Amino acid sequence: MHIYNMEEEYDLENYERFLGDLNTTEGGGHWEKIQKRTATLFQVLMDGDLKELVFVLKHYPKYIEIVCEHFRYLYNYSETVADIYAASKLLTISEQYHQKQFVRNLVRKLEKIDEYDISKLKSFLEKLLANQNQIHPIILSYYKTQMQYNINNGNYHILQIKMVEKSLTKLITDDSYDFSASDRDAMLDIPYMN
Repeated sequence: MHIYNMEEEYDLENYERFLGDLNTTEGGGHWEKIQKRTATLFQVLMDGDLKELVFVLKHYPKYIEIVCEHFRYLYNYSETVADIYAASKLLTISEQYHQKQFVRNLVRKLEKIDEYDISKLKSFLEKLLANQNQIHPIILSYYKTQMQYNINNGNYHILQIKMVEKSLTKLITDDSYDFSASDRDAMLDIPYMN
């Protein structure tokens, strides 16, 4: 996990030729509202680490709703892990379009910590704590839940667990967000993704 400038090394002109007009007529799916080349661009950017996606959406916010809508149905990601800060920025700029499946699919792209040993878990938690003002509370809540699950189900010494639990209380999270799959998008969950 590192801090970076969202504007790093991206030239807006490289993306502009792919961005077409929005189709504002009612009906049709989310991708039907944009041209194929625009849909392809966003599909590629969603499969990446999300830095470029956030860069483009910052300059072209009219596409945020469409990207969030498509993220709800995105299951076959590349193996590229989402950058935690780009994911945080995406959650921030898309606040009015949050649907549970969008958020669930977004956090699925984040770095996996389920197989971390206690040392890696503590190190990761320290990084979260040091940078929590730059990480969206939903992501902090997600990782807090994942860490609690890991320490409750792992084979760790009680003192190691207590140290992690004490640090977890310092995370500023949005505990009101429910990651469970009981909403209208629940049927979209794919069992092997949970």
